[in-house]
Amino acid sequence: MKVKTRTIPLSLRVKVLSRDKFRCVFCGKSPAIDVGTILHIDHIKPFSKGGENTLDNLQTLCQDCNLGKSDNLI
Repeated sequence: MKVKTRTIPLSLRVKVLSRDKFRCVFCGKSPAIDVGTILHIDHIKPFSKGGENTLDNLQTLCQDCNLGKSDNLI
């Protein structure tokens, strides 16, 4: 039986951030340029709707974009 957990392993978080160049893929904000920007690792297909913790289902979003998205697709 496969156990699904919302927690994304640190090693996978680092891969997502690196792939996305430490920028929000929606608005382009980066903590290196935009002071106060907080980045989140987000499920493209929401976890609540069956999305998994896989590299191709994760993206980097800033806090504003992620909180605005909720469990919808953007």
